[in-house]
Amino acid sequence: FSCYIPHLDPLTKYAVRAVSGENIANEVQVTTQSTAVIPNGDFENWCQIGKIIFPYAEGGPEFWDTGNTGASTLGQNLTVSSEDTPTGSGLSAELTTKFVGIAGIGKLGAGSIFTGKFVKVDGTNGILDFGRPWNLRPTKLHGYYKYRTAAIDYVSSEFASLKGRPDTCFIYVALTDWTAPYEIRTNPKNRNLFDPNASYVIGYGKMQYSGTMDDWQEFEIPISYRSTSKVPTYIQITAATSKYGDYFTGGNGAVLWVDQFSLGWDLDD
Repeated sequence: FSCYIPHLDPLTKYAVRAVSGENIANEVQVTTQSTAVIPNGDFENWCQIGKIIFPYAEGGPEFWDTGNTGASTLGQNLTVSSEDTPTGSGLSAELTTKFVGIAGIGKLGAGSIFTGKFVKVDGTNGILDFGRPWNLRPTKLHGYYKYRTAAIDYVSSEFASLKGRPDTCFIYVALTDWTAPYEIRTNPKNRNLFDPNASYVIGYGKMQYSGTMDDWQEFEIPISYRSTSKVPTYIQITAATSKYGDYFTGGNGAVLWVDQFSLGWDLDD
């Protein structure tokens, strides 16, 4: 059997005993893990190096990155800071899906922000390193978002049936047991994307939305763990304006704003 004990303090030793009727198990000593905040989870820190806008302070911790390195080759930054926030002060992240090109030659780019690093451009595609080192087990991802959808007008052959439908934003969190950052390749010739059903995923949660919102909304994504004995080595958090942006499918003009990302450590807090 398994059970959940709520409201424990971090970094604290407890004595645990299972009891069923008159059957009393041996006492077990356990120590809870610490908690941690997401670096720049409030998206207050940004910098511009050359033509590229990055979601961190210059010279500061580089926890997040975007697809701007690829889009900037055609003079675009699809993920930028915004003064539109749920509190009316500070900054948020604004992600836009847009056709990126010159004289009609180019492809659709979907705004995204993710834990990891954009490594290099592969033609008009990208090679990314997903994940940041992490060994804790949160129970949920909390934050705020606002979305303005657009009709999907650019599709790949795999998703041709989606043309004309409202675009969908996508936010997910994963805890993995990678031994190194996970290489993402968007080039159809050697494409390698994140697979939520892969054996390397220990815990996972997601949300998506396809409408248009006038105001910010709070969200909470519970993390479902496939193993309670494995300790994660990496955390992956991704937000994207277009769910199928990795396949260059989405609605030109869709916009997603995200802010105040934080982790929860109790199932009912």
